[in-house]
Amino acid sequence: MKTLLTRVIFPALLLCQLAFAQQNVRTIFMVRHAEKSGPQTDALSPAGEKRADCLAKMLKDANIKTIYVTDAKRTQQTAAPLAAALKITPTILPAKDPNDLIRKLAYAGGGDILVVGHSDTLPFILARLKAGTVPPIAENEYDRLFVLTVAEGAATPVATLRYCNCGATAAPTAQPATKKPPAKKR
Repeated sequence: MKTLLTRVIFPALLLCQLAFAQQNVRTIFMVRHAEKSGPQTDALSPAGEKRADCLAKMLKDANIKTIYVTDAKRTQQTAAPLAAALKITPTILPAKDPNDLIRKLAYAGGGDILVVGHSDTLPFILARLKAGTVPPIAENEYDRLFVLTVAEGAATPVATLRYCNCGATAAPTAQPATKKPPAKKR
């Protein structure tokens, strides 16, 4: 009886547990809304619209099944191109109370997630998920993409990436490799 337990039942239970754990693993992509038209408006600027399109192109194959945005129009507009491409209706949550979003991110299953938030809420959400701390997001900074994995309510440390260089001046191009180096002075 003991051999049956150790050779058959225990490994079967272990495999079931591993399969269940794999179902609750999800990757969360978090971005601040794209550039807005001005300090008193809630709509995206043309540069913000370009960034939203770029974000959609970048994440279209990322297996995103859920999109969370706030009640601010600029977050909804940032997510709109990706939501349209994936045929997902974003879930709108109040920006002033991120706790419901934190619960959903920690415990909801069912695929990878995009969160479009604000410069003051994203660092707070990451800290509450125990994904680490990130430097404050500057008022003119729109290109940070935070990526973390959540399994069974616990998050991995956040990875910070930059995305979509919209409107910034391009770096100078390197000299061609075939060009001879300058002659040395004697």
